[in-house]
Amino acid sequence: MKKTGKIASFITAMLLTASAAFADEKVYTFEDLSAAIEMAGGTGITFNKQDISNGMDKFGKTLLVAAPESAVQQNVWADAYIGKLFPALPPHFGFGFSVGGTALDMSGLKDAAKAFESAAKSAVGNNVDFGKIPSSFFLPTLSLDARIGGVILPFDIGFSLMMTNPSLAGVDFSNPESILDASSGMKFNWMGFDGSIDYITVGLNARYAIWEGNIIFPKLSVGGGYVYTRGQFGVSSSDSKTKANIDLSYSTHVLYLEAQLSKNFLLATVFAGGRALVSNTTTSWAWNIATSYTYSDVPYTIADGDSGSRTADGKSTTYKDGKFDLSGIQPQLYAGVGLNFLVFQTSLSVCADVRSFFDSSNYDKALWSGAFSFHFKL
Repeated sequence: MKKTGKIASFITAMLLTASAAFADEKVYTFEDLSAAIEMAGGTGITFNKQDISNGMDKFGKTLLVAAPESAVQQNVWADAYIGKLFPALPPHFGFGFSVGGTALDMSGLKDAAKAFESAAKSAVGNNVDFGKIPSSFFLPTLSLDARIGGVILPFDIGFSLMMTNPSLAGVDFSNPESILDASSGMKFNWMGFDGSIDYITVGLNARYAIWEGNIIFPKLSVGGGYVYTRGQFGVSSSDSKTKANIDLSYSTHVLYLEAQLSKNFLLATVFAGGRALVSNTTTSWAWNIATSYTYSDVPYTIADGDSGSRTADGKSTTYKDGKFDLSGIQPQLYAGVGLNFLVFQTSLSVCADVRSFFDSSNYDKALWSGAFSFHFKL
C-alpha cells in the first residue's frame, strides 16, 4: 500500500514537472504558485499582502484630512477685496499663479513600502526597492488663478485651475486598480525621495466687502467657495527581474466659508482670516508586482496585486460613494503678507487646521500649510 502511494506521488510529481515546462506561458499569483509548488511536493511560498494593505489604508486615512486642507491653499490673495470692475478707473482684476503645500504624514506609505520590499524578498528572493521615503513630506497644490472685481456691488470672484496629466481624469474610483492604468505622472526627486505625482483642480469663490477699508480701517470681506481636486501619488521599483508599483489616488470636493481682513502699509499688504470647510473625500490605492521565480529549474511568471478604498466612513475593498461629512468640519486660521511692486503682487501665507491640534481620532499630526502666489493686479 505504501509502495503504491509512493508510485502515485512520483507520477503526480512527474506530471507536474512536465507541465511546468510550459509554466512560463502562464501567469501566477503568489497564492496559485504556492499551491502548485506544494502539489509538486515542495514547500509553499508566502507573500504577506496584509501589511501592505494596512499601510496604504493608514496613508489613505491621512489624505482624508490633508487633501481638503491642501486644496484651499490656492487662489489666496493678500487683499481681502480687490475693488470693482465697474464703475472703477482703472477696472480691478488680476491673474497669476499660486503654489503651496500641506504637511503630510508619510508613515503609512513608508510602512507599506517596507512591507512590500520584505514580502518580495521573503517570498521569491527578488529585490524590490522603493528608495528613501521620508516620514513626512508635503501634499502640493499648484494652480493658475484669476480674480475679477464686481459690478456696482463691492464683491469679487476668483477662479483657479490646473491639470498636469489628463489621463488622471480617467481613473475609475469604482475600480481602484485603474489607477495603475493611468499614464506615468510627473517624476520628482526631492531630498532623495523618488516618486511621481499628478494633479487636477478647479475652483471658484466669491467675496463680498463688508468694509472696503480706508487709511485707518482695514478691508473686511466674507465669502465662500468650492474646490474640486483629484491627485495621484506613486512610487515604483524596477530591475531586471522585478517591477513593482504603489499608487494612491484621491478625490476631494470642498465647500467652505471664509472671512478675511487686510491692511495696506506702504508696499506691504498684511492679511489674516479664517475658513470653515467641509469635504467629500475619497482615497483609492492599488499596488502590483511583476516578477519571476524558479522552482526545480523551471521559471514561473508572477503577476499579483491588491487594491482598496477609504472614505470618512472607513476602509473597504471597493469604492463607496462619498458624502459631505458635516461632522468633520475643518476650521482654519491663516495669515500672511503681500509685497506690492507697481502692478505686481507677491504673497506668502501660512495656515493651520485648528481641529488637527486636538482631534487625535481623525488626525495623526497637526496640519500646517503654506502658500505663495505671484499676481498681476490692477
